[in-house]
Amino acid sequence: MQLFRTIFFTLLLSQFTVSAIAQPDSFQLLDGIVAIVGDEIILHSEVEERVFQEMLEGRTIGTKERCVIIEDLLFEKLLVHNAKIDSLVVGDAEIMDEIERRLAYYVQMLGSTDAFEKEYGKSVSEWRADFTGPIKDQLLAQQMRGTINQNVRATPAQIIEYFEGIPTDSLALIPEEISYSEIVLHPEITELQKQDVRNTLDSIRTLVMSGSLSLTLAASRFSEDPGSKYKGGCYNNIGRGQFVPEFEAAAFDTPVGGYSGIFETDFGFHFLRVTDKRGEQFSACHVLMKAKVDVVALYDLGLMIDSLSVSLNSNTVSFEATVLTHSTRESSANQKGQVVNPRDGGVRFGVDELDPNIYFLLEPLDGGGISTPVQLLDKDGNGYWTILRLDARHPAHRANPTDDYSLFQNLVENNLRTESMNEWVNKNISETFIRLDATFEDCQFIMNWH
Repeated sequence: MQLFRTIFFTLLLSQFTVSAIAQPDSFQLLDGIVAIVGDEIILHSEVEERVFQEMLEGRTIGTKERCVIIEDLLFEKLLVHNAKIDSLVVGDAEIMDEIERRLAYYVQMLGSTDAFEKEYGKSVSEWRADFTGPIKDQLLAQQMRGTINQNVRATPAQIIEYFEGIPTDSLALIPEEISYSEIVLHPEITELQKQDVRNTLDSIRTLVMSGSLSLTLAASRFSEDPGSKYKGGCYNNIGRGQFVPEFEAAAFDTPVGGYSGIFETDFGFHFLRVTDKRGEQFSACHVLMKAKVDVVALYDLGLMIDSLSVSLNSNTVSFEATVLTHSTRESSANQKGQVVNPRDGGVRFGVDELDPNIYFLLEPLDGGGISTPVQLLDKDGNGYWTILRLDARHPAHRANPTDDYSLFQNLVENNLRTESMNEWVNKNISETFIRLDATFEDCQFIMNWH
């Protein structure tokens, strides 16, 4: 069986392989297989997508860089091959979230959706469809890496040994860091506000259905979806699993040419018109509207937080008790108000990591000092109120395990993970069928993929 499989994949590779070097003008390169790892293949288009990502970052891509890219893909496919053997799965919502995150990053880098489509040579919907598979593989590979490294832990003895092996003058200089806590008050978006949005959107839907307003104009005027607002609200050739379930349910339940009712997703309220359906794919145009924070509710919260500020400054109530009874941001409320740095899970922030608004509120405070209430905006542009407490300032110093234990722990565990992963890769390369296009024969790989 193994011999048959080897012969089959060798013939497959020789039949469909493509060269990554420039082709004559008369030859149009479409796509093809450049490598096989177990049951997984690497397509020329996947290599070019990685090249595109690197070029977006401003890097020049030559032969050496392409070799690095193909080795990264070989490693990823080895992980994916074994992830499927171990029955690991990735949810559709997770894939969609990652697609949208990357799209938003690319659009931000290039300045607009139109610039992205021009640079990439495909529409946004085509890009989504083309890279749902590759992104799923990347997420599977991440899961497999986590499985391999899940038991890697550094002991205190290993951390001290690592620290003692570093010359003093080679220890990193840690800049000033800050630890702080917060009380956050978000206005609640009420059912009445949501109903107002539903009613407004339903009125727009009625105008569109009657022909009094075109869907293209409705999207450009009212939609709050930046990915489709200036494209008539349209997405084309969307495969099942690419959008949130509520959106897909509305699309598949609505006949071609028909309009859905108003429906809600995590993004807000929508209605859509289906323009095409073919098997598990659909095309649709929609309008999205979001419920907004009520200015009166925001004003009332301002009065409340002023009262809380007076109580805090008079020591009538503790900061922690106020967090427990009033703060609405769960991530910090569950930590008695203390804000955790997502970079390392610790509570210290370099001053360059802080949002400027947060930094300027904390800068004049001494340890234990409490800021005046201030209104800020969240990622959706909705206002909220906050009070900050400076828990501690940590002066600039040479890195040491006492003050920077998590830093040294991460360094040691990264080394242990690298050793563990190298052992795993070497073992699985020897046990897995691998074939590589001749284009990459001269690549100097870190691992023995040839």
